[in-house]
Amino acid sequence: MRQLSFVVNKLNTKLERVEIRSRRDSSAMFNNLGHVIDLNLLRTCFYSLDAKKAVGVDGITKEMYGKKLDANLQSLLKRIRDQSYYPKPSRVIEIPMTDGSMRPLAISCIEDKIVQEAVRRILERIYEPHFLDCSYGFRPGRNAHQALANLGKRLLQKDCSMAVDVDLKKYFNSIPHRQLGKILQIKVKDRRFLYLIIKLLKAPTVDKDGLVKKNKVGSPQGSILSPLLANIYLHYVLDIWFKKMNEDALRGEGHMVRYADDVFFTFTSPKSAKLFHGELIKRLEGFGLEVNAAKTKMIPCGTKVAGKYAEIGRKMPTFSFLGFLHVWGRSVNRKAGIEFWRVKRRTDPIRYRKKLAEMRLHLFKHRHDKRLFPYTISVVRGYLEYFAVNDNARRIKMFPQEVKRFLFQALNRRSNKKSYTWKQFTRYLELNHYPTKVALKDLFFVSRSYKSI
Repeated sequence: MRQLSFVVNKLNTKLERVEIRSRRDSSAMFNNLGHVIDLNLLRTCFYSLDAKKAVGVDGITKEMYGKKLDANLQSLLKRIRDQSYYPKPSRVIEIPMTDGSMRPLAISCIEDKIVQEAVRRILERIYEPHFLDCSYGFRPGRNAHQALANLGKRLLQKDCSMAVDVDLKKYFNSIPHRQLGKILQIKVKDRRFLYLIIKLLKAPTVDKDGLVKKNKVGSPQGSILSPLLANIYLHYVLDIWFKKMNEDALRGEGHMVRYADDVFFTFTSPKSAKLFHGELIKRLEGFGLEVNAAKTKMIPCGTKVAGKYAEIGRKMPTFSFLGFLHVWGRSVNRKAGIEFWRVKRRTDPIRYRKKLAEMRLHLFKHRHDKRLFPYTISVVRGYLEYFAVNDNARRIKMFPQEVKRFLFQALNRRSNKKSYTWKQFTRYLELNHYPTKVALKDLFFVSRSYKSI
């Protein structure tokens, strides 16, 4: 135990030194990062991987790789250091998206996942101290609920009047490698480490027909390293640029909330929003990115604007962000005795129907699987954990009920004889702690300065 503790402390010290230097000096450049990748780091990365994840093209599981762990890691480290390491092709599967299109996911081999995780840990220590507060996605200590709370607070401000809802078209799969490489070189000067990152980026893929393709553009989703690289790219392309533009051209009238490639901007005037919208398109195109024209739009927003819309009998436009449909409605602060307008969040209807359809298909397809009960319970619990926010009680109540009904139907179709009566089935779910109720998270912020409508 003492030896293991020494190894962990030694590993943490190396990574902490990188972070401390980056935090102390925003202009610091890192010329030698190779020494950070050692056996201790690779071993820690191996143990951090989820053994339940799908295997890559070589079919090697975490358990199989771990049987000769020391020898395997020694070989891997040698290949990394003499630059003979090349990642194996990633297996690509496609999952349906809410708009009907398919999203490709790259599944890497266990050894490549170890390298991805090692590189991710080092880059995170370099860049995390410099990411802006407006960024929430795939960052330690930050989550989507915090992003929603930040946006909700901003929409309650009296001067908020217009928003720009941005949808980046296939962002992860369109990041240009050359421009990403130039951005990484701003801080990372270790050429061998940069070359290792490029190798991971350009790792070939194998499609369902067995065809091997070179990855010439994009950071494939499914890769451990992909979310961080995507954050780094948008940090320079969007976050820093918006901060400077907001300070100079927009006179501080803008506000930004970003979760990975989901971005929402608010402004105090339509003029500022229009100016920014035009500049934004040019900026993204200059860095090889494209917006979805049908989903990127300017929309009125703000509690004051909502009140004016109500006076003339018009409805405020709704918008979707991070899986929630945002609808404007009246609310009452009973302590202050005031009534005002705010956004109320519901599960996006399209996502809701899609998730139910996916669950029904899975339950009927795997109705003979003994792991069906724990799988269903974990999915429902995870769904409730995310979507259980204030104003969304109805959807949260409906989802476990619908999934429960699908599960009951699936189980009773395994044979001509019914497996359960409804009473037996309900009792079994209760004994296994099937989630039906959950406390709603309060993402609503009320400011004392708001006047009654």
